[in-house]
Amino acid sequence: MSQSSVEKKQNDFKIDVEQMSDSDGGQLEINGEIDYSVVPGTSNLVDITKTGSKKDQIVLIPTPSDDPNDPLNWTFRRKMVQMFCIILYCYGGSVPGCCIYSIMPQIAADPNVNITVSDLNAGTGYSFLFLGLGNLIMLPLAQQYGKRPIYLLGLLGVIGFNIWQPYIHTNGEWIASKILNGLFYCTIESLPEITVTDMFFEHERATYMGIYGAALFSSNYAAPMLAGFVNDALGWKWTIIIAVIFGAVCFVLMFFLMEETNYERKIRVNKDKDGNIIGAITSNVTENHNLLNNIEPVISTVNIGNQAILVDDGISGEYPPEKTFIQKLSLTSGFKKDFHLWDYMIAPFYMVQYPIVLWSGFLYGSSLFWYSVLNGTEALILGAEPYNFSAAMCGLAYVSPVIFVFLIYPYAGWSTDWIKIKIAKKHNGVSQAEDRLWVLIVYMILGPAALILWGVGAAHGIHWIGIIIGLGLQAGLCIVGCISSVTYTLDCYPEMGVPAITVLVIIRNTMNFAMDYGITPFVTNTGVQNCFIASAFICLFCISTFFVMVKTGFFWRNKQKEKYWNLVAKYRSKGIEL
Repeated sequence: MSQSSVEKKQNDFKIDVEQMSDSDGGQLEINGEIDYSVVPGTSNLVDITKTGSKKDQIVLIPTPSDDPNDPLNWTFRRKMVQMFCIILYCYGGSVPGCCIYSIMPQIAADPNVNITVSDLNAGTGYSFLFLGLGNLIMLPLAQQYGKRPIYLLGLLGVIGFNIWQPYIHTNGEWIASKILNGLFYCTIESLPEITVTDMFFEHERATYMGIYGAALFSSNYAAPMLAGFVNDALGWKWTIIIAVIFGAVCFVLMFFLMEETNYERKIRVNKDKDGNIIGAITSNVTENHNLLNNIEPVISTVNIGNQAILVDDGISGEYPPEKTFIQKLSLTSGFKKDFHLWDYMIAPFYMVQYPIVLWSGFLYGSSLFWYSVLNGTEALILGAEPYNFSAAMCGLAYVSPVIFVFLIYPYAGWSTDWIKIKIAKKHNGVSQAEDRLWVLIVYMILGPAALILWGVGAAHGIHWIGIIIGLGLQAGLCIVGCISSVTYTLDCYPEMGVPAITVLVIIRNTMNFAMDYGITPFVTNTGVQNCFIASAFICLFCISTFFVMVKTGFFWRNKQKEKYWNLVAKYRSKGIEL
């Protein structure tokens, strides 16, 4: 390629070409300025010009490096081991924390415990609050010092603060234990999503996010399901102790299996499997794949500067060999060389400026409302007339939510990716972040119906099978809102994914704190029937707001693109990749 041609490319794409020294592994790096015309959340997901299988047409976003230690390059087996660790994290922390839901009346009835059922629910609400607020501390620590030590610290906190609960006598002690549990285990609703993003590409992200979601919700429901039987046999104190022992076993397994996924990837361009650069959508131009060699041009959509540092595909770099088993056990491999903890901590406050992030948090929170409502009313409804379920049977009722979570998971996860790819193919390979949101239609219809079946059905004393189906259906549908909100946010603002998820979780848990605090008075003062009729209409309204975002999402992303890229540029100027 001639010098004039290179200069033309520099003018078109605002890039500089500079040869790196041998000490940098002989790699060619192309350091580009950010193109502020790029609309975040709009990407070229499918290369419709390519022949071959449908899989070969998928554009890999983000582009993996050639480093065997890059989580995107890990083998399928290695990634599945990490997904198993995420499942362990969900169950190891949720079982001790959620086992009380079906035995709250038994705890309150203990003469040595001066805590009412309402106070127990309120304490759970405080736990939810700090499950959100704690991310302002724990997620920056995970970014600065690594995800692996924060995962392990979280489970240690669960073990320590839940083993305290059988010896609690006052409401103050109960609230303190729940707050500390929430603070240490707060990353359960944020760190796994980021870990999934570290390992998987955009077109497959929801599938594996769904595995996490299924583990999170099923663990929350399986714990009270089993707790009732343990309580009948050994009492409520041993129910919690056995759950804590289970959490300790999960901690040991995670220590030996969980790897660090913090990775500073230099290559940020999007390309197909032949190495042709295909970036987020800016404009259709004829661009050479390799700026150094005059090869056959390909039609491509390029936003080179927005992808940070580009490494020429034709020159191999030097990378360390794959980590040994002992190296993988290190608790310091995720440490960042430069100290940017404060920058990580303030990043979420920038993301509250974006309506898409705020709405996603609202969707997440309103979806989880009903999780709190079901847990707060399950023992009250099933333990009273006309059902008179024992603690064991109240626990067994949670079989229904567990079953429905796994039945609905493929729809919430895999089908979301499938729909996104299908819509992209219909639009010449162009994908919009809002394409994922159409899965919420089913939730919008079935969610209110399930709440009416559960609450109104119970008020009229219908057969217990009917209300158990309503309980399970609503519980399973929660996963749809959870996955949709998280994947939508990460599709819109991937460069600021961690702080954006932090905002989502804070909004979600603040909403659930309010619901946990008020659900018992809500049911008591309005009655079961009126409570759940109101809940059904609230659910319908909250979920139907996705139509507004489908209509206006691109407008907001386009309107705020300059503000967003300025924020990304600010952090990149400090050498920070979020």
